[in-house]
Amino acid sequence: MGRVHTIFFAITLLLLLTLTAAGADENAVRVTLDGALLETVDAFTEDGTTLVPLRALAEALGLTVHWDPATRTAVLTSPGREPQMPAPPVDALVVLDPGHGGGSTGASYGGVNEKDLNLSISLLARELLEEAGARVVMTREDDRDMGLRDRAELANRLDADLFVSVHCNASTTNAGAMGIYTAAYQEETEGWALAEALRGAMIAETGAGDMGTEARPNLAVLRGARMPAALVECGYMSTGEELALLADPDYQALVARGIAGGVLAHLEEAA
Repeated sequence: MGRVHTIFFAITLLLLLTLTAAGADENAVRVTLDGALLETVDAFTEDGTTLVPLRALAEALGLTVHWDPATRTAVLTSPGREPQMPAPPVDALVVLDPGHGGGSTGASYGGVNEKDLNLSISLLARELLEEAGARVVMTREDDRDMGLRDRAELANRLDADLFVSVHCNASTTNAGAMGIYTAAYQEETEGWALAEALRGAMIAETGAGDMGTEARPNLAVLRGARMPAALVECGYMSTGEELALLADPDYQALVARGIAGGVLAHLEEAA
């Protein structure tokens, strides 16, 4: 059970309980589960907040509790199952590059500018990566101009572990083009492996089509990076159906999950 799932389970478990203040002692609290009193759980109130010891509560429900000091996570395990300890925080610096910005709008269809989609998706991906413990730097956090070479150079100055440039695609020759596309400087490199991991994770999260991975040594953001680097195209703005998805915050969240998942999968594979 991952850290987020563990915390969610613990919160859900507490929400299912009925806490009733006892009459004689204003600090005493009785805990009932489905109407039955759990006499082994000694809860109390402090400064108006009800406190229930997690271990006592879990064991009263037949669960075992393991404490992981490295991640400061309480892991609850059902009877007969082995505890699944959380993975340690990711120790990596990732630079996310939302493509375009400022006067460079990128593709523009139906009143939607690529630069805005790139930034929105990148910000969501940053949040997910930081939750996993990674350190993340953005080449831009708002709508501003930034040179192509400056993006990779920022990652170089920071001695980043990975560089991912986030874009949305468009086609003037295929009106129905849809799907995820990724690029790396050349094949059989760690950057290529990163691009492949990103493409696989993004497709798995979104259910989008597969437009493959391509070597693009002509792209400045890939050519100038001194660390594994990849460029992702999150979908085709030129196709109305996919443009509607890309403009949907819920779909953007799926794309971001794919980007974060691809980065984490590559870091795990390269470790």
